[in-house]
Parts: sequence; C-alpha cells; structure tokens
Amino acid sequence: MEKVLVVDANARLKGKKLTTLDVVGVGPRLVTALLKYYGFEAILQPYENVLGNKNLMKQFDVLAVSFMISDTLAVEKLLHQWRKVKDKKGVVVLGGPGTLSFRALNVLDFDLAFLGEVEYTFYEIFYRKGFKLFREITEHVADENEIPSGTAIKKKNQVIDGGLAPWAPKDLLFNVIPEVNDVRNYPFFWACRIYVEAVRGCSNFRRPRFTTLGKECINCSICIVGKLSERIYCPVEIPPGCGYCGVTLVHGYPRSRNPYSIIEEVRRLLKLGITRVVLSAPDFLDYYREQKVEEPLTDPCNPSPNLEAIEKLLKEITNVESIVEGKASILVENIKACLVDEYVAEILGRYLKGSAIYIGLESCSDKLLEVVGRPNKCVDVLRAIELLTKYGLKPYVYIMYRTPFESIDDLSKTINVIPYLENLGVERIVLYRFRPLPRTAFETTRENTNAEYLKYVEALKANVKEFNERAKVNLVGRILDVVIASEYPRNRRYLVTYPLRHGPVVLLRASKNLIGCVARVRVTKVVSDRIVIGTLVSIRHRILSVK
Repeated sequence: MEKVLVVDANARLKGKKLTTLDVVGVGPRLVTALLKYYGFEAILQPYENVLGNKNLMKQFDVLAVSFMISDTLAVEKLLHQWRKVKDKKGVVVLGGPGTLSFRALNVLDFDLAFLGEVEYTFYEIFYRKGFKLFREITEHVADENEIPSGTAIKKKNQVIDGGLAPWAPKDLLFNVIPEVNDVRNYPFFWACRIYVEAVRGCSNFRRPRFTTLGKECINCSICIVGKLSERIYCPVEIPPGCGYCGVTLVHGYPRSRNPYSIIEEVRRLLKLGITRVVLSAPDFLDYYREQKVEEPLTDPCNPSPNLEAIEKLLKEITNVESIVEGKASILVENIKACLVDEYVAEILGRYLKGSAIYIGLESCSDKLLEVVGRPNKCVDVLRAIELLTKYGLKPYVYIMYRTPFESIDDLSKTINVIPYLENLGVERIVLYRFRPLPRTAFETTRENTNAEYLKYVEALKANVKEFNERAKVNLVGRILDVVIASEYPRNRRYLVTYPLRHGPVVLLRASKNLIGCVARVRVTKVVSDRIVIGTLVSIRHRILSVK
C-alpha cells in the first residue's frame, strides 16, 4: 500500500498564502477521502506544513498536490524539495485547476496529473483496471503509450495529455464524505471557512458571443432555446458557460448531493470545533433543481428553484445544536440573480438572516454581459439584491474588470451603478481582475493599453475601494460575534478575529490566551477597506485551548 501525502497548495502563489487565509476548500479534502476509499493510506496537509519538512516527506511514497495556475511557482519549489528528499523514488501526482494549464505542466516535474473531475478517472484506473499503486500507473502508461482520459503524464520531459476527464455520473459522485479530521492540520482551523460541497456543476450552458481565439457565435440559439440535452454541444465549439469561467466545461451540468450526506459532514466538522461552514456550489439555487426536468439541467434560469429541497436542507442544518446555540454559522457561497424571487429570498432569509450571500454582477453593461455569456441583465441583479436585503441577508457583489471585449462605456455603466448598490444595502463589493483560464472561451487575452480605458479602470477601482471603506465606517459602534484565530503578524499586540457570519477582519487588542474563543466585540475604528479594529465586550465561549 502506497502512503500518499496530499498537499493543499491552492492560493500559495510564490510560496506563501497572502489572501483568503481563512479558506479551506473542498477539493483536497475530497481527494484524500477518495484515496482512502480506494485503499491508499492518505493524509492531507496544507502547503506550509510540508515545504521544508524533510522528515514528513520521508514518510510517504506519493506526493499529491492540488493547486491553481497562479500557484505554479509555489508547487515548483515543493516538487524540487520532494525530488531531493526522495532521490527520484517518490511519485508526484498533480490535480486541481492548475493541471488545465499546459504551460504549468511543462514547467513542473511530475509523473501523473489528473485533468478535471477525478471520480470517473479513479473508478476506471483503480477499480476497472485494477491498479493498486500510482507507480504502476505511471510505468504502465509510459510503456504502453496508453493515456487514460482525464490524465496527463510526463515522458522524457514531454507532456502527453489524455484530455479532460468525463463528467462524473451521479452514481460515482458523493460516495464518500470529504476528509474531516485532517482539517485540524490547517492553521487556526477553528476560525476557517470550511467549504462543504452541495452541488457539482453549473446550469449555465449559454455561450459567449466570441472567443479570444477568433470563434464567433452563429446565432443558432441552441444554447438558449434548444432542448436541454442539445445545449451541451455547440456547432462552432465555443466552450459552455461564462467566457472567463471553466466550471461548466470541467464539471458539467448540476448534480446535487444528498442532504443527509451534507448534514453528516457538517455535524462532523462542528464536532471538531469548526465555527464557519460554507455550502459550496456554483449556484446554490441549483440545488436539486435537476429533479424538475427530465434532461440534464442546462438552463440557468428555468425552471425555478426547488424550494422544497432547499428548505429541507437549510432547516435540517440550522437545527444542528451548535448552529441553534449560535456557536457556529452556515453561509451560502453563490447564487444566480435570475433564480431569485420573493419566495426564494424569503426562505433564504428565514434560515440565513444576517449572513453574507454572494451574487455575481460582473458588469452593469448588458451588452458586455451578453458577450461574455452571462444569463442575466444588470437589472436582474439589482432586483435580486433588493429582495435579499429585504429579507435580512447581506449581499456581497462580484464585479470583474479588464474582461475581454470590455469598453470604456461598459466600465462607465458599472461605475455609475455603485451608488445604487450602496442604496440597496450591499455589504461589500468584491472587485477582481480578469485572468485568462486555459480551455475556456477567453483562454488568451490581449491587454487593452488605451490610456483613456485605463483611466476608467482606475476610476472603477477607486470607487469600489471608497464604497467598501464607507461600508466599514457603518460598522463602527456595532457589536459582532467573532472567532479569535491568531496573533496579528504585523503587530503582536493585536489578535486576528473573523466575524462568525462573515465580514471584515477585526483586530482585537487582547491576551493571546483568548485564541480559540468566540468573543463579542464592538467595532471602534476602520483601518482599511478590509480591516477594522474592535474592543472586547465579552467572551461567549471557548472552542478549544491553543498552546
């Protein structure tokens, strides 16, 4: 039996995690559980626990690294150390979004990479073909020149790509509960947002009008009004979904997870001391929406959400003891505006009142939204935000800039909508820059260097920063429940805390003996658009003792 060291290198960039320090994703935990299911001895560690830890590396036969494209340099450092420690005897396996980049695979010294979802590929390799060791797989593939679908190998320094994995059928999905106990290996795990998968795949099979490689929509409208099963394929092979996103291409249409499996995972996490759980989905409102159609769910807006299934799940989870007692919180990751109506907002508000909820605006130019393949108009998002705030939710709104085909007029419309977002009660705008992703419609990009265009980009950034700072000022005087995570590395007199229901980092001047507690604090000062300072009101309870 091979011993596999699974490493979460996501968001480690050049070797250090600089943002989203409190996030633990689904992927590495799921892969760890699947490896155990197929007979491997596997343990999950975050990147920083492994880098430079030669004694840990010596205990394992296989290094399995999950990473994003932006983490290639960090992974390169880790693999270099692994090869030195194992003297070429240890196997290197790669997975995660980073493996979709041919450039990353060319740079990295690996033996086997998994491209896309692993459930079907694991089933083929470990069950149907009967492989018991990763070394067997790499040697067999190298000898036979037979590359399994969903994998790539490196042979004589050349990458041989077997293509994306097939979308896993539902009978192969959600058969294991992602690894729970190894969450304790992450720094301040008790304060982290732990993502729990509720839905795999996305229902947006609409296509962008253009690709950055020159393909152009022929206006057949199949992906908008065709039969649901017909929408999977495009006559001119434009990848499905938003042009900047690979979720639909890589993960296919929505398949929902059994509520009892979700609830069991949440219970185990809460028993471990986790305080913040995020129900993860490309669109939470797709949850069991596929039950309302006979074909694959490839329409992002019709039929309406399965409110019975959503309410059943939320009711069960919010009845878990730690949630009822206010010792932990449940958040929902993403929703699409076109699925939000009064009934949806009321149910979400009933069970998640006071919690953050993420919704994509991306731009307020309907022309640009159509070009990139978004399923809604700007007014749909504004209406959804109005309903969500009406029922007590705290909308966090995504806006993207420097998107391919974006014009000055598009940027201007987005800038002009910011005051409306403020009036509607948006809690925060999450502004992010477009980055090309391999195999998507926008997999290449040519930077727009027009001086006037760049002025509008800077104006958008400035307006968003000012918006977020004003939103933080509104927090001054408010009392928040926070989880105390760690000392603040820039000033050891302060502790880093995270609001239980999400919000800005709150710095608290208090004894480090309080790390591991849930506290009640009063916000007293705004430091930046991301950080505020608070004073201690009371200690609610201790989660665990931290040495």
